[in-house]
Amino acid sequence: MIKAGYVRHIGLSEVGPETIRRAAAAHPIVDLQIEYSLVSRAPEARIFPALEELGIAVTAYGILSRGLLSGATISGPGDIRNRFPRFAAENRSQNQKLIARLAEIAAGKGITQSQLAIAWALAKSPSIVPVIGVRTRAQLNENLAALEVALTSDEVAMIESAVPSDAVAGTRYEPHQMQVLDSEKEPPQ
Repeated sequence: MIKAGYVRHIGLSEVGPETIRRAAAAHPIVDLQIEYSLVSRAPEARIFPALEELGIAVTAYGILSRGLLSGATISGPGDIRNRFPRFAAENRSQNQKLIARLAEIAAGKGITQSQLAIAWALAKSPSIVPVIGVRTRAQLNENLAALEVALTSDEVAMIESAVPSDAVAGTRYEPHQMQVLDSEKEPPQ
């Protein structure tokens, strides 16, 4: 399809560094779509270094962790977030403590916690393009205002210290899904 001119650029989704390297050896890769947020920082360890080395950008989804970082609550039994471990009752109370810290920092800057979470992702690297899901025009306007928030490296470090990724309770998906994600596979020994 590339040779025929139907495809100009290739991107990948939710793959680990070994797959990224194999794909890049076959054809230049321009982007990796992966879940990345203040509470989902696993890509920083092994995936982002490979992307930086190969000159591949990141389309980061889940920047607000399905509303967890914005303080959204589950709307009822039909809410899909009921299936995500971070929203389970036993995990939610632990995660609420982290979200409260994020809200305090945001209030100190005169912005919302959503804006702070988005600004954090933007401050991490110019090659990260956050994907933001909104349901209302007000949410869109609120989230777009994050583009005006500039964080220093000290502020980024302070935010990460206040909301440590190893303190987040629950995985981003159910155990079975986590096992099949290439991006979550452990490196070969």
